[in-house]
Amino acid sequence: MKKNILIVGCGDVGSETGKALQAMGHGVFGIKRTPVEGFPFTCLSADISNSNSVKHCFQQLPDDIHFVIYTVAPSERSEGAYRSAYPAGISEIMGNLDLDVLEGFLLVTSTAVYHQSQGEWVDELSDTMPESFSGKILLEAEALLHQRTDKGVAIRFGGIYGPGRLRLLNKIRQGCELNQFFPAYTNRIHRDDCARMLVFLITSMSDGKAVDSCYIGVDSCPSTEWEVLTSIASMLSAEKPVHNEQLVVTNQNKRCRNSRIRELGFEFTYDSYLQGYQSVIDGM
Repeated sequence: MKKNILIVGCGDVGSETGKALQAMGHGVFGIKRTPVEGFPFTCLSADISNSNSVKHCFQQLPDDIHFVIYTVAPSERSEGAYRSAYPAGISEIMGNLDLDVLEGFLLVTSTAVYHQSQGEWVDELSDTMPESFSGKILLEAEALLHQRTDKGVAIRFGGIYGPGRLRLLNKIRQGCELNQFFPAYTNRIHRDDCARMLVFLITSMSDGKAVDSCYIGVDSCPSTEWEVLTSIASMLSAEKPVHNEQLVVTNQNKRCRNSRIRELGFEFTYDSYLQGYQSVIDGM
């Protein structure tokens, strides 16, 4: 059955998700910070933290929005930008929705909500006591969503990589130093699997399947930064990272489980960063 789906934040994850949903026959609409032309689906421009801007945008949208996918990126890494993008933006969007029609609201957040930094395993039931302003604000946003509707689902993505997201590849090319023996675990997910996971959740909810209020979105291969960069260097036939025992990483060191989304039936295209980065490199 065709659903009207609003994607708030049409970067690469949002646009890939929208294209996939449109190809399935759904009505897809987008809201983006900056004006766009030639977008694959109807995309309007609005400042989501501004009431008048959002209201004007909704006047151009169907009254019956069944699903919202909220995948907004802050304009900059500051507390003010995060508050505008998340609690404020979510509140404005929710204030213009018909909650009786709404079937689901997917909020993309981040594994930054977890404070663990000693290589611990974490899942959706783990404590969340972040010290960073970004993690705290993302938790506020999740709480706000669940207060406003029982149809909200938070998806906590790990580090997103894929076409155009070449930070680690460039890091290898430019040469880098790491402490090989300090186990700084990292978690990641390919952009295409992000989009596929969002489509999967929309489809599951549309089909009446029970879903949880929160999911972790990472692949099945949490690995140390040394392992990841060394593997990428091999794929690029480039120099491997240089070991520097003076370097210590403490703010990013946890292992995230993806059991809950897999138990719902989701299957990753890139279950490991090894497959994912090889695909990125092959496509360059």
